[in-house]
Amino acid sequence: MVVPALEGSIFWDFQAVEARLVEAMQFQWRTEGGTWGFASDGPWHLIVRDWWDWAAHEDKPVPRIPLSREQLKRMEEASAWLAYAPERDRKLVVLAVTALAAGRKVVPFRALRGVLRVKPGEDALRKRYAKAISAICARLNAAEKRA
Repeated sequence: MVVPALEGSIFWDFQAVEARLVEAMQFQWRTEGGTWGFASDGPWHLIVRDWWDWAAHEDKPVPRIPLSREQLKRMEEASAWLAYAPERDRKLVVLAVTALAAGRKVVPFRALRGVLRVKPGEDALRKRYAKAISAICARLNAAEKRA
């Protein structure tokens, strides 16, 4: 995914908006602290360091690099775009973007159907997602024409 560098003079298409939302989700994860990246129901409580583990004394926490002002601005701007999507589809957009930000190649609409507890099939969710992103594109491009 290619994220546009200059928002001031571009036409927002589906891929560009989706890429910016994915980027914003990844920035959000960088700002959150203390989150556990593994399944919470796993046997992680059984893992302990013993005195004979020679590498234990070398472990240091990975430094968290704060977001730059530009990255923070981009994250907040893209997050505000969710208000342009229909209200009933905002959760769908967030879940789909979360899956893409986690490294999935395509949005798992079958799994999202169960999470959202909706009766429509995968194709209906795919269309709702496409319409929501298209609504964001239309709103951004309309603002661009006015400027």
